[in-house]
Amino acid sequence: MKVVHKIRIIFLPAIVLPLTLIVISIAILSFSYTKSIYSTGSQSGTIDSFVNTTQTMNALTSDTFEEIKRIAREAPETFENPDYIEKVNQALQKKDSYLIIRKNNEIIYRGTKEKHTEVESMLPQYGSTISSEDSGILIGEPENFLIKQQDFVFSDSEPGTIFILTNLDNITPHFRKIILQLILSVVLILFMTSSLLTWYMYYEFVRPINLLKDGTDRIREGDLDTDVEILNKDEIGDLCVSFNEMRAELKKSINDRLRYEEETRELISNISHDLKTPLTAIKGYSEAIMDGVADTPEKMERYIRTIYNKANDMDGLLNELSIASKIDCNTIPYNFTKIDIESYFNDCMDEIGSDLEQKNMDFAFFNYCEKHCFVMADPEQLKRVIMNIISNACKYSGAKNKGHVNIRLKEMETYVQVEIEDDGIGISAKDLPNIFNRLYRADASRSSSGGSGLGLSISKKIIEDHGGHIWASSKLHTGTTIYFTLNKVTEEDEEYE
Repeated sequence: MKVVHKIRIIFLPAIVLPLTLIVISIAILSFSYTKSIYSTGSQSGTIDSFVNTTQTMNALTSDTFEEIKRIAREAPETFENPDYIEKVNQALQKKDSYLIIRKNNEIIYRGTKEKHTEVESMLPQYGSTISSEDSGILIGEPENFLIKQQDFVFSDSEPGTIFILTNLDNITPHFRKIILQLILSVVLILFMTSSLLTWYMYYEFVRPINLLKDGTDRIREGDLDTDVEILNKDEIGDLCVSFNEMRAELKKSINDRLRYEEETRELISNISHDLKTPLTAIKGYSEAIMDGVADTPEKMERYIRTIYNKANDMDGLLNELSIASKIDCNTIPYNFTKIDIESYFNDCMDEIGSDLEQKNMDFAFFNYCEKHCFVMADPEQLKRVIMNIISNACKYSGAKNKGHVNIRLKEMETYVQVEIEDDGIGISAKDLPNIFNRLYRADASRSSSGGSGLGLSISKKIIEDHGGHIWASSKLHTGTTIYFTLNKVTEEDEEYE
């Protein structure tokens, strides 16, 4: 469920639930208290009775007032019967009310021992129409009374009035108690609702956020191995998933950086070691020439050629280091062009042949491609790949008197496969998957092979940037074959040209 829907769910009960419970509480309290205090009356126990106390008290005496009006019309002499009057007054006293009978402005019957002189002085005159209505009149000063009036004529033809007086002050304590309990009920309802919503908010929002905070604290302390627990399937849950992915990426980035730093240190160590050997040779042969050791033309030529070859070795190491730095920055320069694969390799064979001959290596070239088979490649970078592989074949040729290298071209449907095979010492099965990794050497002895350990990793990067693949097969003590593919020129490439 989305967070916005959860928020709506929170605010809906936050408004509706308290209001509903408050209304129910008011209804229950009004019913119970008005019912318990006044057991009669047509409207007792309703919310209107609770809200409008005047209406409640008016309803309590309405039946008695209706009976008095009927007797006043049909048998007014009944009001001269003391027993009847006393009976009616006793019934009214149970409702905080009593009777007053007035004859010629003189009160002849008062149904209470208490004297309310000021209220009695304010009683309506004979013939008043206001107080004779069913609702009566309300006197607020000096005391709260509800007065109902019914005029009649005594048997001696004297005008008379019978009043029902209801003391509203008597019910105030009851309703104060009700209001107090109602306030307590509202407070309790709000507290319960607030507690429920607080728990829900904590469970749905605060707890997962706290888990996220704990996760950030762990990362700050260097712990990148522990995921944040995902509790919900909502935006916060998605945030936790993203946080865990970020943690994994951060861990990978740090590990890659540490590995890169380690490889850089190893590269510097390798280059330093591998530069030291040709430098030592150059220095030694140079000193021999200066000391006159090369006293014949043949010796002089041999010393100078050795210096030249060692300088070339150094140049090759520095070139590999330069390419490696460009790989790190992803800035290897490419100049892709359409080349005839057969013609290109025929040109390469001349240079490769002379190099291999100097290193006491034989080679053979086999072309199984159709005439005019074109590939899209950078000639300079492709040559670097070929020379790197050939160089490795020479370095690991073993103790044979003369090594051998076979170069084969095979045309496939969409690409050309190049195979460079040697008969050197080979690579073990456990080392074979790692030979294209940077600085990896199957032969642990640097002194026997030399080189920076970057050649095959550089070749892999170049071939992959050409859209091809590179891999190897090998058998220990038998030889190694390096394969790579070059994509053939397509119609889109033709249009691009």
